[in-house]
Amino acid sequence: MPIQPSTAAIPDRRQRFRAFMKRFNPTAPARVAIGEGLIYHDAVLSVFRKLAARADLGPGSQQLVVGGIGSGKTTQLLMAEQELVTHEQILPVYVDVSVETDLSNVSSGALLASLGLLIWKAITAEFRPSDALSKAHEAIWIAAYGEDTTPLSDRLLDHAAGYSIRMTGKLRPPFPAIRRDVRHLAESVSVLNTFLRDRGRELVAIFDGLDRLINADRFWSVAEQDLRAIKPLEISVLAAGPLSIMYGPGRQVKDYFDEVYYLGPAIADPKVSNFLLDTLFLRGADELMRPNQMRRLCLASGGVLRDLISLARNAGENAYLDDADYIEDIHVEQAIEQLGNSYLLGLGTQQKALLTRVLEGDGFSPSDPERLELLITRRILEQSESRYEVHPALAAVLTSLPGDLELE
Repeated sequence: MPIQPSTAAIPDRRQRFRAFMKRFNPTAPARVAIGEGLIYHDAVLSVFRKLAARADLGPGSQQLVVGGIGSGKTTQLLMAEQELVTHEQILPVYVDVSVETDLSNVSSGALLASLGLLIWKAITAEFRPSDALSKAHEAIWIAAYGEDTTPLSDRLLDHAAGYSIRMTGKLRPPFPAIRRDVRHLAESVSVLNTFLRDRGRELVAIFDGLDRLINADRFWSVAEQDLRAIKPLEISVLAAGPLSIMYGPGRQVKDYFDEVYYLGPAIADPKVSNFLLDTLFLRGADELMRPNQMRRLCLASGGVLRDLISLARNAGENAYLDDADYIEDIHVEQAIEQLGNSYLLGLGTQQKALLTRVLEGDGFSPSDPERLELLITRRILEQSESRYEVHPALAAVLTSLPGDLELE
């Protein structure tokens, strides 16, 4: 039975689907989704108020948000930033590390350099900096981008000859850091921090993008140096981290941070929790689909919010391509198959066999890099400390594959 329109005036079909697709854009920047009121807050799942409160009450505290791809880490950090902005004396500085430097070669000192440059920007927007402050900024700039000491005449000759002048900074291109360099950089950032503190402003540094350092050792190579250097400055830190650090040997994450928040999958079953279903209603999914279809998408998402958004969007696109006025069951099932195939892409025979065995009831533990990768990429979902499941959309595709898959 087709859905009955809830309003008398119905926009044309193309306009309705366009509006739907815009609301269900899984790649839309989190800041945009927040600004448009598309984020549903759950008292249990939302940690941003806890992040903001600890940062406000404990200057110098360092908190980490950990989760898999699409778990909402950036959203929580941005919401915490909004919460902190309401405090007149707090100045949150949001640093997207992936924008500031090449994460494939990130080096220690990059966080401090990025933070210092953004603090300087905040200072110049409100104050007239002194010579001492300008000198500190110059030191940070050189640490970030390097210093060219070639005489002007030589630079012109090099340019004419087509040679490029080598930069030795930390942001572009990044090079391995020296502990002494990090310490000196922290001293320059401290000058800017003291300037603001003397004027009643307390800094909170928010580092996003570090969760893209999938390799745990690379994350620690940056975090251990930079965050430890920031600690004495009494600048509170909020950061996103990769899921891999929760399973890496040799380090206890909680020994390095005052608080660690793990963002696992939400409860997918609407009979147990309305979070995902309420998220769909908030974005207006009921304009094009029925409640039973929305519940189907919740279950198929496995509790991964980004996947839920992708499923709804793909279902809408399938309906539009099918010249349908509303989303029907076939379009929902096609969307689930599309998501499952996207997770299947790139998997080897051995990984498929492992996933099949998990589906058949075998246990799972992220005990080696191959298994950990399945967890990090959300092909395997952690439902509790001892219970792991294959992502429902991937499971649906795996069970339809021909032939038997066996581990070597």
